[in-house]
Amino acid sequence: MADRRVRGLFLGGAFAAALAAGSCSSSPELSDAKDLLWGIGSTLNGTFSADYDPPDYDGPPLGYLPRYQLGDAFTYSSGRTETVVEIIDERIVWRNDLQSEFERYPNFVLPTLVVRNDKGVITRTVDAPPDVLWPLIPGTRRKFESLVNVRRDGEQSGRLFRRDWICTVVGPERVSLQFGDFDGVEISCTRYSRGRWRQTRTWYYVPEIGHYVRRIDRIQGREPLDIQLVSIQQAPNGLTRTARRALYELEQDTLERLPSGKAARWQSSEGDVAITMTVTKTMQTEAGQFCRVFRQEIRYNGVDRLVPGLACRTWNGRWVRL
Repeated sequence: MADRRVRGLFLGGAFAAALAAGSCSSSPELSDAKDLLWGIGSTLNGTFSADYDPPDYDGPPLGYLPRYQLGDAFTYSSGRTETVVEIIDERIVWRNDLQSEFERYPNFVLPTLVVRNDKGVITRTVDAPPDVLWPLIPGTRRKFESLVNVRRDGEQSGRLFRRDWICTVVGPERVSLQFGDFDGVEISCTRYSRGRWRQTRTWYYVPEIGHYVRRIDRIQGREPLDIQLVSIQQAPNGLTRTARRALYELEQDTLERLPSGKAARWQSSEGDVAITMTVTKTMQTEAGQFCRVFRQEIRYNGVDRLVPGLACRTWNGRWVRL
């Protein structure tokens, strides 16, 4: 009986997915990995294992739910830019550069709830709370189901699909990007259909940035897709015109004059806005163009935001973020 069970899992791909999820963690919690394998191994006839909370972890959470503002924009190595265009209660409305709009919770591990474009509408329902998995505790595992309705333009009703997911907080992971190295958290989500492995999506979330910086998709029958965050434009909504101008001048002056490692600061006369900018690395391209990696910290009304980036000097002496 046990041999048939293992063989069935192997043929379905779930056992391989479990091995991949267990080996990704940079902090080897063998007991948690075994539990994860056992949980996925019990997925017979579409029946998923119970949720799991690590009994021995007594440290602080590794991260809390992201907080977005109107105008926040994130560009990825795929060339796609996603911008926050509306915030409706618990949902964030995004628009990409293909003019598609989509709604999702700040909890990015949950599937997108609504996608609208010129071809039709995709809607999803999820039987999990919007903050499932958060705050991030290493070893925490949650299962949930999503129902997907795909309706093309001109159709009265759509096609309905069911997706089963198991998501696990794997643990801390150091992440290297073009604008610096950061302490991140690895989160792995595996999708099943009819009890068989279909997809594993691995997220790398950086708490001090408040957004995921890398996502790897492994889908049955396809080549893996690895995208990374390459640019952040966090909106200065709520800042006065004076503060926005000061932010721009601070950027230009710091990038042009200050040596790496030295910080420049500006604070509003009311004390409600404080900006610190530090260059962490300077380099020169083969064409002779100077580029600099920086960290920009903005405190506004008691909320701290980190905006790291890479900027290059143009022919007219202005610095432009990439």
